[in-house]
Amino acid sequence: MKNKKIIVLSIISIILCLVLGLMVRKSEEGILFDERIMEYVHNRTTPLGINIMGKITHLGSVYFLAFIGTVILLYMQRRKKKKELILLLLSTLGSYGLNFTLKNIFLRSRPIKYFLIEQGGYSFPSGHSMVSMTFYTAMTFLITRKIHNKKLRTILWILNSLTIFLIGFSRIYLGVHWPTDVVMGFIIGLIFIYASIKALNLAK
Repeated sequence: MKNKKIIVLSIISIILCLVLGLMVRKSEEGILFDERIMEYVHNRTTPLGINIMGKITHLGSVYFLAFIGTVILLYMQRRKKKKELILLLLSTLGSYGLNFTLKNIFLRSRPIKYFLIEQGGYSFPSGHSMVSMTFYTAMTFLITRKIHNKKLRTILWILNSLTIFLIGFSRIYLGVHWPTDVVMGFIIGLIFIYASIKALNLAK
């Protein structure tokens, strides 16, 4: 029953993503709550906030994730953890590939008037949000499945969620993504990593 509900929610989420993607395709404007949130956030930015968010957004950058991912990949390869290794590759390379494909389908422009840092490429969905969701969730899943202490598992999942949220929020704060880009990045990333875990039969 639980799996059926998750599948139904995933299908609804995918449909929502496609609808929003078509709404913003080749668009330069915000939709729904985009403008209101961007105006609210950017009326409250500070030099300190920009500095902090710049460091947080780095946690979702291709350079940082590639370095951390390579270290973990080599460790798993030495331990001959085949399924875990495949999950790691899917959560990074697979997610990047899917994000690149979606960006080039929907072709949404970034919110240039809000830029606080330079950023190229298309906007929908947010790559930082999507890949952070898949990568950090995959890592937390692989770590917590070996931990029997319920409180420690809960703490690690809370830290995982907080890290991913802050990375997504940093993209809005720095003005390089619309809020809908970030939300859809989270949703697609979550569906992607859930499907990957189930496909590899790693879930208990």
